[in-house]
Amino acid sequence: MSEENAPTDNLERCVICGVFRWDEDLSGVKIKKGRFLEIHHWSYEPELTVLLCEICHWRVHKEDGFHDHLKPEQTRENWMLKKRSKPGFFEIRKKMADLGLYDDDDNVIRIIHSTKDPYHTVLKLSNNFTEGLIELEHVFEICYPQEVKE
Repeated sequence: MSEENAPTDNLERCVICGVFRWDEDLSGVKIKKGRFLEIHHWSYEPELTVLLCEICHWRVHKEDGFHDHLKPEQTRENWMLKKRSKPGFFEIRKKMADLGLYDDDDNVIRIIHSTKDPYHTVLKLSNNFTEGLIELEHVFEICYPQEVKE
């Protein structure tokens, strides 16, 4: 279909190459037609986005010199960590797994999450237990040593 004959209901374009997509009504059902477009964050603070086709989106992230002005100033992961004051349940579990530590009880993660700095607590645990299963008692010994001794 040529660009001149394309329906213009909700017409969207890739800001780099200009390919487009649109909404089309088929017997009361709206469907997207044309090239798949992705929302690309070129800034997270403030949140600024543009539409890119999947090819241009990949190239912006992977190819030096290709529209570098659209590269985000930080990664999504860094932005999420800064945005949230504490890591979530699964982030703590992933950090532990990355360090070779595993829990046998969800309460282990809950106790770590309740500390002032959960990432620091996980690092303390990894320094005391090189690898393996961390039990609730171990977490209490590291997080609340005064209360365990009493």
